[in-house]
Amino acid sequence: MDNQPPLVAEIEELLRRYLQAHPQANDSERGIREWWLRNTPRSYSAADVHEAIQRLVASGELAKLVLPDGQCTYASSGGSRNRNP
Repeated sequence: MDNQPPLVAEIEELLRRYLQAHPQANDSERGIREWWLRNTPRSYSAADVHEAIQRLVASGELAKLVLPDGQCTYASSGGSRNRNP
């Protein structure tokens, strides 16, 4: 198991659950903070959300899409890992 900050791991799990419920979701980092995490019991810093997103991109669970204007959005890559074999 890797050493990641507990809040980042919590955010990753919340994002996985969101994507399970909304497999077609696609949003910017800001949209993820404001919409995907809006019903959570706490608020998360932009830095922690960014780190969680980057970790999910690196693991292949999220796809990073670069728009023509240079902005980035994130969506399920369709390759989520099974955490409980």
